[in-house]
Amino acid sequence: MLCAQQKVNVQPGVINLYEKGLQGIGPDFGNNPASENFYNQMRDRFAALGIDRPIGLEDIEGSIYYNDKFRPATISFEGIEARKVFARYNAFNDEFEIKSSDEGGEKTLALFKDVAIACELDGKKYTYFKVVGKKGEQSTIYLTPISTVGAFQLMEQKSKRFKEGKQAKTSHAVSFPHRFVDEINFYLIVNRAAPKYIPSKKNEVIGLFDADLRPNIKSYIKTKKLDLKSKSGLIELVAYAGDL
Repeated sequence: MLCAQQKVNVQPGVINLYEKGLQGIGPDFGNNPASENFYNQMRDRFAALGIDRPIGLEDIEGSIYYNDKFRPATISFEGIEARKVFARYNAFNDEFEIKSSDEGGEKTLALFKDVAIACELDGKKYTYFKVVGKKGEQSTIYLTPISTVGAFQLMEQKSKRFKEGKQAKTSHAVSFPHRFVDEINFYLIVNRAAPKYIPSKKNEVIGLFDADLRPNIKSYIKTKKLDLKSKSGLIELVAYAGDL
């Protein structure tokens, strides 16, 4: 195991969890840990539509990665640096694929998903958070910090979503191939509570803040004409709220 030489001090029992931090990937899927889940999802999707045909990554436009090259990365456990590896982030499956070197032929592993284990890649620290989603549902995902001001921290989730292709029914219609599309969502941490999904509607965004701050925040959004769907607009909003 790549983690056998980790040097962090943890309580008995916890170390067993960490030593499982790098999971081997079955040989049927080469060096792509996402493949198994991907093919299972696609099979279920087409079965529901009454379509029985295989689909492969080569049939889909785009990539499941924002950067498909393995790059130097650092794994930490409970905030303490534990291991240097080479990694790439699989944005479709929300997981890190890692190797001990960037040489070809080495078996690719998947980083175990746990809130105590983080990965720093390309200057960004990806931490596994329990979050409150768009519809109030709870899930666990990787987030990276964008800005922190006062009691507020703005976080970003970069993912890839599969969009099913569409075959033109007439010569005047346009066909679309199966493709992976970029999807970026933002989350807000208030006073170290669980990150909450930031919606696009102004009133819902204002509702994420404490009641005593809402009048000022509402006025600021209106005066500055902030675009709450953009990263820059949310950064400005968090900077203002954090200084109130």
